[in-house]
Amino acid sequence: MSRRDPLVVQIDKKLGDLPSNHSTCSICKVPSRLRHVNDRAFEPEILSIGPYHRGKDKLKMMEEHKKRYLQKLLQRRGESSVSEYVKAMIGVEAEARKFYDQSVSLVQDEFVEMLLLDGCFIVELIRKYNNIPGVSGEDDPVFEVPWILSCVETDTMLLENQLPFFVLLELFTKTSGQNENDFFGMSLRFCKQIFRGLGNHRIPENVCKHLLDMLYHAGYQPPDSTESPKDNDWYFIRNAKELQEAGIKFKKREGSRRLLFDVDFSENGTIEIPCLKIDDRTESLFRNLVTYEQCSQRKHLYVTDYITLMDCLINSQEDVQILRHSEIIENGLGDDGKVCFLFNNLGKNVIHSRRRHFYYNKVFDGAKEHCNRKRNVWMAKLKRDYFNSPWALISLLAAVALLLFTLAQTVFTVMPYFQKD
Repeated sequence: MSRRDPLVVQIDKKLGDLPSNHSTCSICKVPSRLRHVNDRAFEPEILSIGPYHRGKDKLKMMEEHKKRYLQKLLQRRGESSVSEYVKAMIGVEAEARKFYDQSVSLVQDEFVEMLLLDGCFIVELIRKYNNIPGVSGEDDPVFEVPWILSCVETDTMLLENQLPFFVLLELFTKTSGQNENDFFGMSLRFCKQIFRGLGNHRIPENVCKHLLDMLYHAGYQPPDSTESPKDNDWYFIRNAKELQEAGIKFKKREGSRRLLFDVDFSENGTIEIPCLKIDDRTESLFRNLVTYEQCSQRKHLYVTDYITLMDCLINSQEDVQILRHSEIIENGLGDDGKVCFLFNNLGKNVIHSRRRHFYYNKVFDGAKEHCNRKRNVWMAKLKRDYFNSPWALISLLAAVALLLFTLAQTVFTVMPYFQKD
């Protein structure tokens, strides 16, 4: 076969066009196996950020707002041209393209325009959230109309709706005033406003690749050491009702720096879980965090493990009620059945962690050991049946007293017969 054979040339070209490094590909398309469970959780409602949803008809309304944000930014800085910012975006274009896992069909001009308009919109949005002097949300439809703001917040946390964080930082640096120097902190506050209850631990600035990645790192802090499982085989703990019947108590975890995913099992048989506030956008946030984690090259799948834990605990409305009464869940959906359905479906088509990398090995092993001790189950049943209310205790004491009186009466009745002998 000739070296210049067309097929050889074609294959060589395809191999040459492959990206040299996949490690920066962190803004990926949602796999179909995860998208099909709930497609709406991954689709933007009104705002397109990045190339994947650019140009869709239902998202065109926000394109005008992006232009207005950029126009007001220029006016605030006393500038009349975007020339300097276009030049800056051309300089980062090649690196920014590496963040997307599928080839982006936009030509250079389209891609650079997208980086500028979308990037400036996000930067200005974060400034307004942080009440930066001179940047106000007043007379801004995005902030004045509640449903628009709610949709924008959710859309900025979709996996397919991201810009590389370094692009946002570049635009912020070029447009920042004298008193603006902590864009990372401002962005983190923005993320925590959207998903309340995240940790207060320090996050290294160089690890966050985009806003969803920042939200991901804000939800947990890697432990100093990982608990090795006592059993390498996978098993699932019982639901909340059955664990409670076995004597395990549930308690809201307070004062944890890691919050949200920082669950602990104590020796006295108590599972401590941080409070989770559930509302209409909880499903979208969790699905995008789980999908981002599933598409990464991580060994430890902290969000997936949390969903696995909650799916185990919640099998019915009664389980939700137990966690709600323990102040572990704040149900903003109103119906406990909806919360049950939520957690029972979040783990569909999701790949679980390997047992040795599972984040809650200590919790699972502790709960299993506790339930395997028959003494714990008997004591729990005794407390539940006879000490769960004052009347039950009074009835038990009355029964014991009656038994003792009957025994004493029997003894005194038969004693004379023995004395005669």
